[in-house]
Amino acid sequence: MKAFRFLLKFLLATLLSTGAWAQSLPPIRVGDQPGFARVVLDLPKEATYTIEPLGAALRVTLPNQQVEPGIHFVSQPELAGYVLEQHENKAVLILLTPQGVTPRSGYRTMTLAALEGDGQRLVIDLSGAYVDTSPLPGFPGFRFAKASGRRFSVVVDAGHGGPDPGAVGPVAEKTVNLEVALRVRRWLQEAGVEVTLTRESDTALAADKRTDLTQRVALAEGKHLFVSIHANATVPARADGWCGLEVYYFGPPSARPFFPPPAPLTPTPPVAIAPSPLDALSSPAPAGILDPGAQGLEDNEPIPAQNLPTPTPQMNSLRRMELSRTLATRVLSYMLGATAAVNRGVRSSDYFVIRYTSVPAILVEMGYLSHPLEGQNLRNPHYLDRISYGLARGVLEYLENDHPLE
Repeated sequence: MKAFRFLLKFLLATLLSTGAWAQSLPPIRVGDQPGFARVVLDLPKEATYTIEPLGAALRVTLPNQQVEPGIHFVSQPELAGYVLEQHENKAVLILLTPQGVTPRSGYRTMTLAALEGDGQRLVIDLSGAYVDTSPLPGFPGFRFAKASGRRFSVVVDAGHGGPDPGAVGPVAEKTVNLEVALRVRRWLQEAGVEVTLTRESDTALAADKRTDLTQRVALAEGKHLFVSIHANATVPARADGWCGLEVYYFGPPSARPFFPPPAPLTPTPPVAIAPSPLDALSSPAPAGILDPGAQGLEDNEPIPAQNLPTPTPQMNSLRRMELSRTLATRVLSYMLGATAAVNRGVRSSDYFVIRYTSVPAILVEMGYLSHPLEGQNLRNPHYLDRISYGLARGVLEYLENDHPLE
């Protein structure tokens, strides 16, 4: 009898280790929700799993489970499809995510009780708008490490204002633009930078849009940089799929978008900004239809050049374009590092406020108000802190390392 029991235990252990007794899982369920794709796995109560973000895919490993191997196409903005694999005693699900996943972004998970029986449901939601909205840790204020004695001056433009709301979503664009501009001013002033805001409240510089934009541009005369802050939007048919950060500079319309990596998680020498805990801090898509809720001429809309004043040149136009592109790259990289948002790239355009300035200039699009989830992110004060930190950090890195000596 003892020998029989030993043999039975041995056979049972062998079956479990080879997967012969592995559980056969029901078909995976996929749902299309506003702004995200939902994947549901029905699992036994005792089932365990591990989840690994792989950049372009999310891998779910299920020990002692069994699936029917195959490739399944979904074609949602957040989920192109999925692959099921069987590896002896474990099943593997690979979710193919066009917008990407990282340990900080791209997906959310939860475990719920089964709808029937005593099992469990593993729910995985996928969206590029799942980003890092946690509060910023406390850290020392910015200061220059190498540029002591230099006094930089920057114009920070909160796009729209007054009767011009810009794009409208869960919050008006003019409101979130100003919220971020005020935060950026604080970061830059702590580093000793002189900051001029184009507006400090819900106002416009002039009733006429062309005059308003011209006066914004004129504030850049004699300054070092011009940074215009905006939020994006697109048509309803694309609202669920388009989210993320992009930064524009004035350049050839034929220039291809450039996708800089997020700022490194650890500082690399030379360190430009005083260290802080945040120092331990792509698929291209065509540009969206900007600010569809606004009327008339836009801050970030190409405008014909007739009857416009010519800025006083402060540097060669080609050099200004090169420096603007460098500034855009710095800013986007640090914004990505701070937020873990989707990287929509550094892009060229002829938007008014970056075309007619006489100094290096960029226009930041800090997300899509039209996206069901990202529009909500742009209401979150912690997320706005992260956007502002990344934007200011990028400006300071540029001033420390890239701006020409005078």
